[in-house]
Amino acid sequence: MKKSLLFLNAFLLIAVLSCGQSKADRLKAAMVENPTTQADKDKNLILQHAIDNNLDVESTESGIYYVMEKAGEGDASPDMQSMVTAHYHGTLLDGTVFDSSVERGEPFQFQLGGVVRGWQEAIPMLKKGGKGKFIIPSGLAYGPRAAGKIPANSVLIFDIELVDFASFAEMQSKQKETDQKLIEEHLAANEVKAESTESGIFYAMEKEGTGDAQPTATSKVTVHYTGKLLNGKVFDSSVERGEPITFGLNQVIPGWQEAIPLLKKGGKATFYIPSGLAYGPRGAGGAIPPNSVLIFEVELIDFQ
Repeated sequence: MKKSLLFLNAFLLIAVLSCGQSKADRLKAAMVENPTTQADKDKNLILQHAIDNNLDVESTESGIYYVMEKAGEGDASPDMQSMVTAHYHGTLLDGTVFDSSVERGEPFQFQLGGVVRGWQEAIPMLKKGGKGKFIIPSGLAYGPRAAGKIPANSVLIFDIELVDFASFAEMQSKQKETDQKLIEEHLAANEVKAESTESGIFYAMEKEGTGDAQPTATSKVTVHYTGKLLNGKVFDSSVERGEPITFGLNQVIPGWQEAIPLLKKGGKATFYIPSGLAYGPRGAGGAIPPNSVLIFEVELIDFQ
């Protein structure tokens, strides 16, 4: 009986080792001898990483390697127009973390057509709730240019969870409702009386200005302004710089294109602009987070 158990254990150990060896052999066999192109170099780096970390990877025709942890629910997957909410953890092949929504504790929301090609291909492989590890060659990431902590020609590893997705129109509608609620709560808390436009801009007119003329979409305007988030944080101010700004009205965010023509020369108002008429889900640098309602105190000095 003991001999039988020993034989069985030995057989199982050999079987496991054989499977592991065959997997490594399969990956080694896929490597390119004497690689000369960046794509071939990336392929070899990815395959060696998979071998070193015992990853049972599959690959796409474009060269993305992946391990599917959880496919997700339902039949639907995002497309290029979808607004996606995802958690991700991004590392280099040496393990250096260059970005992580997981570490920030807040998922990232974006339009799928606006991110690197590797994500555009990888994320539609997931369904809602799905999780996977995607190893993306540099040609489908940032290529020969460096990006922050990412050196040029870097293979990137992303652990991604697809939290949710919806059509762009659905997300816009939901966000508009959210923004309106946030603005109304802010106005009530600060006892501000404001009017609103059909598009969702709220405004409190301090001074209408003089004359009958108002700027049009093609006007060149000169204004003083202070821009704040709902929490009161100032992100930009011509007033603080001590110099007004002049610009073509058709060159700024849609919220300004609609708000400033409500003023006459010399007019002043505070405008509460929903995120969909400002910087939307992409935000603006580190100063304006995604989907931020913006408050602008604006004085229209002149226009032509």
